Amino acid sequence: MRLISIKGMVRRCNRPRRGIGTIVTGAILLSAVTALGTGLVSWTNSNLFTHQQDLQLSYSRTTDKINEFLIIENVWFGENPQKFVNITMTNVGNIGLNVTKIELTSSAGSIEYQFTDGAILPKKSYSPPISYDWGNNEIVDITVTTSRGSIYKTQALP
Repeated sequence: MRLISIKGMVRRCNRPRRGIGTIVTGAILLSAVTALGTGLVSWTNSNLFTHQQDLQLSYSRTTDKINEFLIIENVWFGENPQKFVNITMTNVGNIGLNVTKIELTSSAGSIEYQFTDGAILPKKSYSPPISYDWGNNEIVDITVTTSRGSIYKTQALP
């Protein structure tokens, strides 16, 4: 750029300028769009991966719950020296299961027993003796709950 002084005034002579500002602005915008796009793609992938894991876990739990199949085969009441009930359960499903709770309900009331060792392998049986003060000719509702939330019910009469 040249400066010419005429009568104390400073004047610029216009010379054609190159468009460096436009190039720099374009580069900055391109970089910003690239950074935002990369961030969006990364966030979408991580979000999709998280939902995929949740879906796989939900599917696995539901499938396992469907494949879980317990039969309450035999319920018998006895006294030796105190009253008890013995419930024979057989796992006829193709995966193992854990009995976590057995609830006995009659007109006299309800009692709930928690189990930590109620694992039953496929095609195997489990028969825990449970202390229970049963009454003669009183129907007892038996509810068995597994760790996956499956509930099996039956009734028995002493």
